[in-house]
Amino acid sequence: MRRHKKRRDTEPALCNSAKSFFKPVKTFLDKTGRAAIIKKIDRRLGAIIGDDLPVFTDARKFVVKSGGKRIRPLTHYYFCQLLGYSGDEWLDVGAIGELIHAASLLHDDVIDLSDSRRGLPAFHVTEGNKRTILTGDFLLACGLDHLQSLPHGFQLLGVFTRVIKNLSVGEILQMEHETKFETDATIYERIVLGKTASLFGAMTEGAGILAGVDAAQRTRLRDFGLRMGRLFQVRDDYLDYFAAREKLGKEPFADFQRGLVTHPLIRLREELKAKDRKRLQSLWKNRDANEAVEEVSDLFTRAGLKRRLAIEIEEEIHALMNYVRAFPVSGVRDEILSTLSTLLVPVTQD
Repeated sequence: MRRHKKRRDTEPALCNSAKSFFKPVKTFLDKTGRAAIIKKIDRRLGAIIGDDLPVFTDARKFVVKSGGKRIRPLTHYYFCQLLGYSGDEWLDVGAIGELIHAASLLHDDVIDLSDSRRGLPAFHVTEGNKRTILTGDFLLACGLDHLQSLPHGFQLLGVFTRVIKNLSVGEILQMEHETKFETDATIYERIVLGKTASLFGAMTEGAGILAGVDAAQRTRLRDFGLRMGRLFQVRDDYLDYFAAREKLGKEPFADFQRGLVTHPLIRLREELKAKDRKRLQSLWKNRDANEAVEEVSDLFTRAGLKRRLAIEIEEEIHALMNYVRAFPVSGVRDEILSTLSTLLVPVTQD
């Protein structure tokens, strides 16, 4: 078994106070360096999938060739570097995380009847639902099979099986609740935990396992990943309602018009008084009407909620930045900070 450097026991607890706006710094990896890391991840993905049967060749093409920012394995890589881990096992752990993510996308597209994925026809459109579901199962099996061969495989197994369980719970809850006006914050948070946050938590906790940190540090690393994953989803929900059309690439309030209950709508419904809440529900039922979006936008404005939601996102970003800033200064620390800074959204007076 390889011996790896262990990081000094100085890793900080999460901080909840927001500090000054982050100023971008020189990054740890330039575009070329990041592309080289992604290329390594893609090669490992192809090697783990491996099977030469035609259907699995298509699966490998879907995972490796269909693009994606690889933000989950990159997060794992960055935190391994931050913690002083110098081995190669990060590549396997990051690739396994990406396989689980890819499997969830295959399953999601069948469940959601999605026609496309990243600008291409969804896998089930060309391969059919049955083959797509089985291909997703195959990718999960590939990841778990490879996991047990790793030096830290036993410790990591519980982390990744928990992710798969949470993904399933999140998808079931989303199927049941995402179009119900009464869906509350508790259900929303369970969905986000399962479908988005849990895999980020596994990536950061996995870095701690490889680096040999203690149980308390692992918990804090996992909490950071969970919060970062939740932030991505809450921010996306916010932008769906409030981003300018030219930045979003679609009309604002698209989730509302599609009948999807997400974070902004839940918060608005919870804060409105009875009369306005009843009006919001009426608009929800008649959301295809021309005036629906305009009236809902007016409810957000009168509640002052658009601005407060943006401030909450900013405060969460700063809290995560403060956690990272407490590590010794390094290029990778600044890379993580730079990535977090790009998530800041404009705070308006609305």
